[in-house]
Amino acid sequence: MTSPTKYWQMQILPIGEDVKLKHYREISKAKDFFKRQFPELIGKCILSKDENQQVQTILWKLFHSTDDIYQSAMAGLCLRCYVSHRILISCKLIPHIYNVNAENLFNYTDLLSLVLNDDGKTLIIIDTKTKTQYKLNHHDGKMQAIAKGGEFFSVDILRRFNPDLGHKESLDNWTTRLTRQNENIKSFLWGFGLATPSDWGLLCKLGPRSLSQLLPMEDQEIIKAFQTVYQRDRLKNQQKGRCLEPTPNQLQEILKLLQKINLNFSPQQLIVRLKYIAEILRQDWLYRKSGYIKTVSTEVYNNPTNDYFDNPKLPYYIDSNPEDVELAKLQETCQHLFEQTLYQIVEEVIQQRVQELQKVKDIKILLNYFLKDYDFITKKISH
Repeated sequence: MTSPTKYWQMQILPIGEDVKLKHYREISKAKDFFKRQFPELIGKCILSKDENQQVQTILWKLFHSTDDIYQSAMAGLCLRCYVSHRILISCKLIPHIYNVNAENLFNYTDLLSLVLNDDGKTLIIIDTKTKTQYKLNHHDGKMQAIAKGGEFFSVDILRRFNPDLGHKESLDNWTTRLTRQNENIKSFLWGFGLATPSDWGLLCKLGPRSLSQLLPMEDQEIIKAFQTVYQRDRLKNQQKGRCLEPTPNQLQEILKLLQKINLNFSPQQLIVRLKYIAEILRQDWLYRKSGYIKTVSTEVYNNPTNDYFDNPKLPYYIDSNPEDVELAKLQETCQHLFEQTLYQIVEEVIQQRVQELQKVKDIKILLNYFLKDYDFITKKISH
């Protein structure tokens, strides 16, 4: 349910933090027009869902009608007022979606100036064929095209909305979706590294663009194996929407493909490597989209002590001693070799003992075999 006042009260800038203050402008022309069109509704405090949908359908048809351009502009003005309230709500929700309130990166008011650019003072009509917005002078009926880049976002929402579509999407949901998809808002969020594709979306949807200057050959082979399995399964299962982390079965199949070209990883190592590659792709994606890359401070300010310290969340941004780097690489290589040797030994012992145990029926003899196996594996590991 909604109040009919939303059709003649427009949310405008600036909007402060005090929610008790009024930040809307009452548009008397819109109120008079609404009263003439819906005299039976003007006295109501709340419109039912059906009443509200009927109002929007009638106003939308008038807005797109070419019979009377003034009436068209007035119907559009009422809808622009309504849409402004949903734009405000959508902007308020965005920081919560990305959980940035606690991080204090930005406030919803920073987003409003990107989309809430309608003040309700101008009558607007549209040419649906050319998608051009025109200012209408009520006194002489002359129209003036609005230059590209200066269009009203609320009018663009109405131009693209159609209440008669099969899916019956409401104007509220439509406004929320287009607000989140607004190019200015997306560019703003990209500056914080937000609203970018998931790691798996980047790896899955990576096109044939040459990566020779961006990734080494080994990483390119990893992406190729990932896409072979992951894209096949998404098509087979008709999966749509956000790409999720690969399943254990998918990881095993990817590992087998990599082993054929002598690239050996454990499942956990493969996940780490894929996320590392995805972050490189994300920085490249951000640069191509916005012209800049995500930057992260290497130091964090401590207010009580009035001092800075290394960012604990980003240890890879801290310069390391070259000897420490070499030692870390050596330890990683040794750990990898240890795991490979352990798996090989266990596999050999199991195969040998299975054959022997199949022939033994005495339980005491079986226990002796198990103890010998345990001692054998322990000695091998210690070596």
